[in-house]
Amino acid sequence: MSNIITKAHPVPDMHSTGLRVVGAWLFAIVLILFSTVFVHVPYTREIQMVLAIPVLLFFGAPFYAGAWKGTRSGRNNIDRLVALTTSVAFLFSVFNTFFPDYWLGIGLEPNVYYGVAAVIIAFSLTGDFMEERARRNVSAAICRLGGWQHNAARVLPEKQRIDDRVAELFVPVILIISLLTFFIWVFFGGIDVVSHGLFAALSVLVVACPCVVGLATPVALAAGLNKAARNHILIRDTSALEQMRNVDVVVFDKTGTLTEGHPTVIGWLWAQGQEEHYKDVLLAAESTSDHPLAEAIVTALEGEEQVIPAHLDGFESIAGKGVRVAYQGAEYWVGSHKLLKDYQANLSDILADMLTQYESDGNSIVYFGRENDLLAVIAIKDQLRVTSMEAIRELRIQDIEICMLTGDGERTASSVAGSLGIMRFVADAMPDDKEDFIHKLQLQGKTVAMVGDGVNDARALSCADVSIAMGKGTDTLMDTAMITLRTSDLLLLPKVFRLSRQTVSLMYRNLFWAFIYNTVGIFVAAGVLYPVYDILLSPALAGAAMALSCVSVALSSLRLSSRF
Repeated sequence: MSNIITKAHPVPDMHSTGLRVVGAWLFAIVLILFSTVFVHVPYTREIQMVLAIPVLLFFGAPFYAGAWKGTRSGRNNIDRLVALTTSVAFLFSVFNTFFPDYWLGIGLEPNVYYGVAAVIIAFSLTGDFMEERARRNVSAAICRLGGWQHNAARVLPEKQRIDDRVAELFVPVILIISLLTFFIWVFFGGIDVVSHGLFAALSVLVVACPCVVGLATPVALAAGLNKAARNHILIRDTSALEQMRNVDVVVFDKTGTLTEGHPTVIGWLWAQGQEEHYKDVLLAAESTSDHPLAEAIVTALEGEEQVIPAHLDGFESIAGKGVRVAYQGAEYWVGSHKLLKDYQANLSDILADMLTQYESDGNSIVYFGRENDLLAVIAIKDQLRVTSMEAIRELRIQDIEICMLTGDGERTASSVAGSLGIMRFVADAMPDDKEDFIHKLQLQGKTVAMVGDGVNDARALSCADVSIAMGKGTDTLMDTAMITLRTSDLLLLPKVFRLSRQTVSLMYRNLFWAFIYNTVGIFVAAGVLYPVYDILLSPALAGAAMALSCVSVALSSLRLSSRF
């Protein structure tokens, strides 16, 4: 049922990626020097060609692999854009290196663009490195938080990255502009300007530099991930940071999420006379569970009553209900009222009346029995988090609907939901009930975020559009969740929404400036300045625009740290 998410091109370890970045920049800088300072060195074009070959074939190999995968799947991704422009730049330069007279004969300068191709590869590798470094830092923090390690993640259907969505449109647009450039030249100039039109068309493909496009999203994501981490928010799946801004509904688990997750036993109601071994069996049974309510009972029996656990003959965990155990030929069970119904145990009117008061006060109820006999009822109190109400209020201000899921009974759920102002809740929720509830919301066209802390929430988290785990939750849950809140402060949740909107806004702003610079370069390359100024393309102008656009993207991304 789970899918695997991989980057468009293989991601090696950080040390290897770092070496690729350094190596690519060393070659790129040397190539830039040969194309600007050492232009009069003998065989300078041949030297540049030799230096550019390892940049494309070795340092740029991941992009070509990703482009091939994109071609096979029929999608235009950012790797395909990098591969297209660098290939055209290199092949165009090779032609100009060996056949310069073709262009000189018609009065055009046979420029070479080996340095441009190398710089595109270097910038694109830098963007990938920055994003991957931020992701690895988050993963390391989660490892330290819960001993968690993860090698694969779930991929969301249709949740495609912004830069790849841009590339999906940008690649065919550039190809169309290039073809139009050629035909416009021929249409207005006739057969005599075919060579000029071909030069301009190829120049359009060369100057459509994707390096800033490749930087726009990774740099923004890296800034967002680092800012989140400094605010105790660990975002493992970068798609979640983009997706959060689209969330319509936040679904909370109750115990350990809206509540403190440190419940205490406040009442014992024995249905019949106790036998010595009852508490021993109860302690042994609850010791097999890591549910917060079970831990509360264990703490009460071990700490207050100093009970010694019995040696059980066997036990079985029942998902969403509790556990059953075998002891001295009898079957005992402990858990929710669903187990009470399964065993058809009788609840006396007196106990029912007492339970009504406990549940109306928002307490959770655990039932303990032997076969068809109810032995005891335990009332457990779990205080609401002090930030729950304020967090829910802030989410509502952001026009986000709030829902609550709990395995507690109707009266307990209603009491807790009412105290928090939550109108929509589901009581008696089993793990599959929680999953079904998420699916129903999605079928209504909602984008759903799920917040939980226990293993019973794992299935609901796995199907939510954005999954969020509390930092005190189980390792299994953090293995499933896209986002982990390191502290118990639920006010971090509204911050995640704000950060998502700011990060995505930064991505689009970066892409806007990328297109401004690309548009200028493309029009110059297409020849709009040629009728007046006799200029088809200035490599210096293209290089300056490329560098300026990348610097503006980096500076724009740094501003994110001063906001949020």
